[in-house]
Amino acid sequence: MSRPLPRSSILGALCLALLICLAGSGPAQAAPKLKKCEIGAKRPFRCGHISVPNVRGAPELGNRPIGFALRPASDRSRPSRGTIVFVEGGPGYAATNFDAIRPLTAVFAPFLRRYDLLAIDQRGTGRSRPLNCPGLQRGRVSASKGLRACAEQLGPLYQGYTTAESAADVEAVREALGIERSGMILYGDSYGTYLGQAYAARYGQGMRGLILSSAYPITGESPFWPSLYPAARRALRLACVRYPECSGDALGRFDRVLRRAGTRSGFTQQVLVFLMMSASSYAPGSYRRLNRAVSAWLEGRPRRLRLMTDPGPPGSGPPGYFSEGMYAAVVCNDYQVPWDRSDPVEERRAELRRRIQAFRPRDLFAPLSRETWAMSPASGISSCLPWPGPTSLMEPAIKPGQKMPAGLDTLVIAGEFDAITTAYEARKTLRFFPRGRYYEARNRGHASELYFPFTSPVTDRIRGFVSSITRKG
Repeated sequence: MSRPLPRSSILGALCLALLICLAGSGPAQAAPKLKKCEIGAKRPFRCGHISVPNVRGAPELGNRPIGFALRPASDRSRPSRGTIVFVEGGPGYAATNFDAIRPLTAVFAPFLRRYDLLAIDQRGTGRSRPLNCPGLQRGRVSASKGLRACAEQLGPLYQGYTTAESAADVEAVREALGIERSGMILYGDSYGTYLGQAYAARYGQGMRGLILSSAYPITGESPFWPSLYPAARRALRLACVRYPECSGDALGRFDRVLRRAGTRSGFTQQVLVFLMMSASSYAPGSYRRLNRAVSAWLEGRPRRLRLMTDPGPPGSGPPGYFSEGMYAAVVCNDYQVPWDRSDPVEERRAELRRRIQAFRPRDLFAPLSRETWAMSPASGISSCLPWPGPTSLMEPAIKPGQKMPAGLDTLVIAGEFDAITTAYEARKTLRFFPRGRYYEARNRGHASELYFPFTSPVTDRIRGFVSSITRKG
């Protein structure tokens, strides 16, 4: 995804307050050292880090840094009114990436005179020792081989890449910086909403607000993610219905492409990945361009569709920007899978086959078969088969029976055209929050305020929510 100089007096006061808070609560601890850093924002931030266990409950496995970037409120004449805390999605993206922090700063610009802004890089990303599993990162081996190699590389440290650990990391940064919960507003997008829910359930009592953009529920989701493919197809159809340059049966044309290319072909998989990922990110224009490219392909002009869906060179670039290893570890440790994680790999495969055969409705993924969809990189359903099973040191993202704070003002956001995290999933998320509000952005896709901060209607809705909850303080 794509996104001022802090005053020394503010930083000095912050550090002094931190030292006072830490005094008398165990051995003396030094406040994090903050240094001016350039992270691609229009104004510099101050960056620092704290040290946390690699695996809580296993001190013998050592510690790791958790990095963050802080922009204190620009009005130095009065105390800050609170802190807006940002955690990114993926999992695997860094909150301090330039194309995350720049649009986020634009979204919250009206509040940054009186509010601090804090971006925290989750463990394994950005400034928090990015996890580099070369096979996965470079994309030059099969996904299963790369996953096995990544697990072997990590050894027992794989247990530390969980949402529960990342939620504890966020809390550790909050404590280290002396941030009061009563002034804290947490914003997360995509996977950041999953982490945001885990944080709220564990530590959110008394927090001022929570914003979950492109949200999906932390509990109760099927491992087959049945709302995703229908949502993508609906967006493709509506993008044709609502815009004058398109006419006819958009889904019929799309299905003909898949059948003619072969539903198991590599080209079809590329088209599906584009439909499920890129199109959702750049909606609505991406769906409109896909409609035009599909029509051209059927008319014997395949170049546009091939260029649009070409994955480009293998690999995901530097792990500090996006960590494939961190993505795989968190997803395979935390997300629902259609097998028992404690079983050996061959038993997992057999259980997956049984679950695929039992899945209903049988034609949900048409014109693809259930088997083709389950094994497709566009769905990712089978990708975690080789990953190690859980241990007693690993907590689930949310503990059984755990509830969200009853008094937490929460905004749950969905994009109508989002097939990465769907509006259906966002509405399910809303049910967990007694003081939740819901907003669905028409014709918009995934985390649209970060891709289009100046034109997405989500930006105004977020600002309205923050204004309403800050008036109380």
